[in-house]
Amino acid sequence: MLRDQPQLSLARFAREAGVPAWTLRDARKQALRQQERDVEQQIVLEQVRTVALAHPTYGYWRLHRVLRSAASGPSTFGLLGQHTVRLALGTLGINPPQPRKSRKKALPAALETLWPAGRRIQIDATHFTLADGVCWAYLVLDVDTRAILHIHVIRSLSALSAVTALRAGVATLRAQGVHDEVLIMTDGGSDFTSGVFQDACQSLGGWIRAKVSQRGGMGILERTNRTLKDEFVFREDFCSIRELRDGADRFLGWYNHIRLHSALG
Repeated sequence: MLRDQPQLSLARFAREAGVPAWTLRDARKQALRQQERDVEQQIVLEQVRTVALAHPTYGYWRLHRVLRSAASGPSTFGLLGQHTVRLALGTLGINPPQPRKSRKKALPAALETLWPAGRRIQIDATHFTLADGVCWAYLVLDVDTRAILHIHVIRSLSALSAVTALRAGVATLRAQGVHDEVLIMTDGGSDFTSGVFQDACQSLGGWIRAKVSQRGGMGILERTNRTLKDEFVFREDFCSIRELRDGADRFLGWYNHIRLHSALG
């Protein structure tokens, strides 16, 4: 009707159609913006197609680097994000995005009243960023005595490293003359819920997942991790994983025999 009667105003057309004038006004603006977005999308797709065909072995990350380096100024391609490039590859069917991995369902934390009997042993890993890279420290704690049984410093998390730290901690407990059935307490980390670690726990006693907020739960070891960081590592200013491994023995002796603790009187 507007093409047939160009002299007809938008307000007059709205009255004839029986709709509010602002609805037609916004619809016209949205249609124009959608046309502009479609044009920009086609330009982006063509640019990504050209670069992808020129570099068939590149993934979306390296293609994004090429597009950014080819941009001479703050243009649309200069501001193109990696996610946009990945979606464009999927739309073109050149390199569709990989499907997201389905996460294993988290194991629920056990209630305090359902905890099995046994000597409670807690194990957790804490993160450090040193000058030579990132590293982790597994701490094994005896809940009854609040003593650290073992500190295992490694470069990256793994189920085998968790098992090594756990076995070393239990061996220390056995050397102290404690031969009770042990109950290993952890959080829901993948290294602790793995089959390798679960088998090790069953051979040593039992395993439960506990929360930080539970009374007698993982909050005890989380506080120990904080003490390790605030009162030792950050003050010593370690620069390498070797220095941290050497200092872990000093911290273990200080924490178990010198540091005052209210739970021990």
